[in-house]
Amino acid sequence: MVPAEGAVVIGPSARSLAGDSRFARPLAALLAAGLVLAAAACSSGDSTPTATPTVSPPDATATPVASPTPDPLLDREASGERALDHVRALSVEIGPRVAGTDGERRAVEYIRGELERYGYEVMVEDFPFDASAFLPARVDIAGQAHPGFAFNGSAEGVATGRLVFAGIGRAEEFPAAGLNEGIALIERGDLTFQEKVDNAVAAGASGVIIYNNETGSLLAEANTSIPVIGLRQDAGMALRTLATGDQVDATITVSPRQGIAYNVVAKPAGVDACETVSGGHHDSVAVTGGADDNASGTAAVLELARVVAANGEQNANCFVLFGAEEFGLFGSKEFVRELDDGELNALRAMLNLDVVGVDEDLVLIGSDDMTDTARLAGESIGIEAERGEVPNGAGSDHASFIEAGIPAVFFYRNDTLIHTPQDAIDRILVRSLQDTVRIAYATLLEVTG
Repeated sequence: MVPAEGAVVIGPSARSLAGDSRFARPLAALLAAGLVLAAAACSSGDSTPTATPTVSPPDATATPVASPTPDPLLDREASGERALDHVRALSVEIGPRVAGTDGERRAVEYIRGELERYGYEVMVEDFPFDASAFLPARVDIAGQAHPGFAFNGSAEGVATGRLVFAGIGRAEEFPAAGLNEGIALIERGDLTFQEKVDNAVAAGASGVIIYNNETGSLLAEANTSIPVIGLRQDAGMALRTLATGDQVDATITVSPRQGIAYNVVAKPAGVDACETVSGGHHDSVAVTGGADDNASGTAAVLELARVVAANGEQNANCFVLFGAEEFGLFGSKEFVRELDDGELNALRAMLNLDVVGVDEDLVLIGSDDMTDTARLAGESIGIEAERGEVPNGAGSDHASFIEAGIPAVFFYRNDTLIHTPQDAIDRILVRSLQDTVRIAYATLLEVTG
């Protein structure tokens, strides 16, 4: 799941509209450009922007393989244990699956192999993505990773140095001897972001961290030749405590702006136009293996595809695992954009499985008709699921289909630990995975009659 509208909080400061908040990017503009905030990939690079990297196609090298069975289609019932095996392969054996990285490519190869075992014709479709509007970043310090967003105008790459708290960034708040390539930690307020950064550069900083002075993420702008990132208030205060104690080094990593990601598209043999698409995103953010977000949804889609095949219900039911969702729904947008008129007209429904593995009630979000269909399908097999709304500050791939006029339902379980290192496999329940697959399968049968 990707943070979206409401995720950025740029509240009042001493200089308000004349200061920090004038650099806050309106979310409406980001959404209009097809971009949604995401805490995602963080990989090292140069301190200056680079061109789109050349990415070799996925291969099977060192890709984990689920425990084989003589024939995966012999079992016609949904298996939570089998789905949990997929979660383990994706989130533990592969780990972080950031779009455009080797982790994503290994996941893509794993997913392709599983879908081919079930008899589907599988295509891996690559596409470019550009995260310039909200470039993911992170701070690593004292064994902890803190995700944030690079400032618009920040350099890409990595900066490491002693963490130094410099108040709100006034020139006189920096050490008289300078920072000597240290990392400046600054609280938002009073000065403009540009003034804060310029003062840090003048003091010899190799990187800058600015944390919010109220609840919410921080997305802003400052043009500079060094990495600059914004953090939430709670993360900033934790770093401030470290900076005022013993000397401690911090590392800032700002992601490359551009990359290549992949969609994995599985169709029954001989099918050109899909009647349904069931899917979810396979990528994760950088600070976690993403067991719930979204190895759980990917695993449930794989198990759903297997059950459909085992029961001879392939018909024109297709399955797609999307890339670069965490950067802004890029994979699902690309998939929908490439559909021709005939394919759009044939597509009756989209089922999106994202964050479905934890011990929480199942929530149905999306088109009224599809959420009602899924709710009634659940009732028919004894699984309760209630209609709900997209969590504040979040979004997922069903939105790309709804925007194109395709009815869609988003299966979701509330999880406050996604996008953190605590999104780990020990929180994933077999029952939650199995119930998700069962209700999704029942929903498909209702849609296709």
